[in-house]
Amino acid sequence: MGTLKQVHSARAALARAIESKVERMDMAGLVELAVTLNVPVPASARAIRGRERKPVAQPPMPKDKVLQGSGIGPVVSAAEGGRLLDAITVDDESADWVESDLVGAGELVNRLNISRGTLDNWRKANKIIALRKGLRNFLYPLRQFERRRPVEGLDVIAPLFTSPEETWEWLVAPNHMTDGKPPIDKLRDGDVPVVKSAAEGAFDYA
Repeated sequence: MGTLKQVHSARAALARAIESKVERMDMAGLVELAVTLNVPVPASARAIRGRERKPVAQPPMPKDKVLQGSGIGPVVSAAEGGRLLDAITVDDESADWVESDLVGAGELVNRLNISRGTLDNWRKANKIIALRKGLRNFLYPLRQFERRRPVEGLDVIAPLFTSPEETWEWLVAPNHMTDGKPPIDKLRDGDVPVVKSAAEGAFDYA
């Protein structure tokens, strides 16, 4: 396995571990984490920002009792560590927008046989997802187009997120509210109301 694929596998495993931890946090904890990480807090969560979580009482520990762990375990070589990591990780390229096919404006207008003005109008109307590259340039995920047009519903979903990057990352990640499919695939199937409902509840942890 190449270095890039190892890194991707490790990232996927770490993301799943973090996601599992976050799912078990209460609302106040999630808001506190978002504030710490400087992540925008959705309007539905702002109301509880000022609340304090009730501390969980811990039983007193005997003063003379010392807890001992089992240690970090045996040390293995880098090759063996990679093999063990491969055994517990699963590649999921759909969960990372970077892995999607991205093209520049020039290549896209040629592929779709459209004018540059049409592409710009789609972008300004939020009918397509445009990922910024530099100050003036954009990259466009090909997965959002079908039959030389944007899939229906992107202009409904995009305003619900804070950036095109956040929107696209959500669209390509499998979601239990869209039958386990990436929401972009449900849009391609024509299920705009289902995807809209899932997007509206994306930050509703209450």
